[in-house]
Amino acid sequence: MSTSIFQRINSGWLTTAYATTTAVFIGIQSFLIAVLQGPWVSFHAHGAVLWAILTAIVVTTSLVAAAALLFGGVRIYRRVCAAEAKAADEIYHDLLSARETQRLHRARMHEVTSTLAGVRSASELLCNSDTLDPERRVAMMTMMGSELRRLERLVRAQRGGADTMPIDVGVIDVDAVIHNLALAHEASGTTVVHEPSNALASGSSDAAAEIVNILLDNAAKHGSGAVEVKVQHEPGESSQMVVIEISDDGPGVAPEVRDRIFEWGVRGPDSAGQGIGLNEAHTVAERMGGSLHLAAAERTTFVVTLPSAVIQVDKEGASDDVVAA
Repeated sequence: MSTSIFQRINSGWLTTAYATTTAVFIGIQSFLIAVLQGPWVSFHAHGAVLWAILTAIVVTTSLVAAAALLFGGVRIYRRVCAAEAKAADEIYHDLLSARETQRLHRARMHEVTSTLAGVRSASELLCNSDTLDPERRVAMMTMMGSELRRLERLVRAQRGGADTMPIDVGVIDVDAVIHNLALAHEASGTTVVHEPSNALASGSSDAAAEIVNILLDNAAKHGSGAVEVKVQHEPGESSQMVVIEISDDGPGVAPEVRDRIFEWGVRGPDSAGQGIGLNEAHTVAERMGGSLHLAAAERTTFVVTLPSAVIQVDKEGASDDVVAA
């Protein structure tokens, strides 16, 4: 936090010098005025000349005193203004830092709440459904374990007070990420259609899961019908990219917010959300070296691109796929 402004004026030496100068000049002027009014000036043989000289001295010292006081006042004013500006700048940066920290905490809590909702729904389904086949029951339990571990890492990152979630840490099994999240959302009543793609992306599985979870949650809240997830490899500007399309049959994004849908706090007029999720998903995708945008399609479709972990290598005219280490 910023320190007191009075501690920024070099321990007050300038103020002390200014006050001392003022006192000295006032004292000199008072003495000279007293001399001019003294009776010995009037009765002195050369009293008129002496009076003129003393008057000139008084006027000169008055002008010098005025100039010195003005100069000192200007210096003090500039020092004070500089100190105030520096203090205001520090306060401004403190506020920006506090706002970013608050945004980070709210984004993390948004994801924690969504993850807990999926785990809770799966837990209730496992406890209350006697018709769940053994294979699906095992899949649900595996998903719960995976999501709880991800939740633990989210909470640990939140406790760190900064965005400590890793981004570039390895190879992402995109199908596994989507499969786990699809099970969690299906336990809440959302139908997710996803065909295996064998796609591999580069980065953090937790970060990719956060993006997909936000988009599935957004489709479940604002869309209708089944949520369709398509995954494929496509060539990018400099390398291969994994493209994930998540679409639903909802009413779509309102035209008035379509161009600002990824900004913090922006949401549709009929939305009960906070305008946090899509902003966070967009931020995380860009930090991973990818992107997130709203496609111009008949269905409401969000498109995520992530760097692919598959590198195309040409050998004697043939093209082979190589998984990046």
